[in-house]
Amino acid sequence: MTQPYGQQPGQQPGGGYPQSGGYPQGPGYPQTPGQGQPAQGYPQSPPYGQPAQGYPQNPAYGYPQAPAYGAMPAAPPEYSSGPIGRPGAATAAAVLAFVQAGITAIPGIIQVVASAGGSDTLDSSAVVEGLIVAVVELIGVALLIIGGVQLLGGKSRSMLIAGAALELVICVYYVIRFAAIESAGVEAIDVGKGVLIGFAIFFAIMPTISLVLSVGASTTQFLQSRRGH
Repeated sequence: MTQPYGQQPGQQPGGGYPQSGGYPQGPGYPQTPGQGQPAQGYPQSPPYGQPAQGYPQNPAYGYPQAPAYGAMPAAPPEYSSGPIGRPGAATAAAVLAFVQAGITAIPGIIQVVASAGGSDTLDSSAVVEGLIVAVVELIGVALLIIGGVQLLGGKSRSMLIAGAALELVICVYYVIRFAAIESAGVEAIDVGKGVLIGFAIFFAIMPTISLVLSVGASTTQFLQSRRGH
């Protein structure tokens, strides 16, 4: 059959050539889109200036953001919420100080009276020593009483600490003084020395406990919360 003039064999009527089937698309590869259509299977690039979707946004330059300038951690509540209640440790320290003051005041007064009355019969050095010890004991009594009152009021613990320390010094003095007594081989004197030394050590228990309680953490927080109020 004769083809029309100007038409090649295999050419479709109306012009043009038959479309080629092309190559089959391999699995796993997206088909080539037509002109003006986005490729399927790949994330589309966002417009300029907008963050990409599907990826976590990092802060600028990849560094963690610093907290606001001037931010400071909050103070503990015991220092920022005003005065706190008096703890049991402070109360116990003051009570022990009062008890120790009463126990020390009695022998101190007796020793002053005995030293003054026996000044004619006793050695002058012994009288002076007794008076000095008695005066130191009475000073310790005053420090314990005043210090206990101040601690109960949340004002200070300095005088109580000084009084308790002075009581411990007096107890050490008596231990040394009693241990220096000559027994001359008499068993009764040795027994008496042991009893006196035991009493001196016993009197050191309460000022030691009072001293430890007065410098404890709860007492310290109590006094710090009371400053300026």
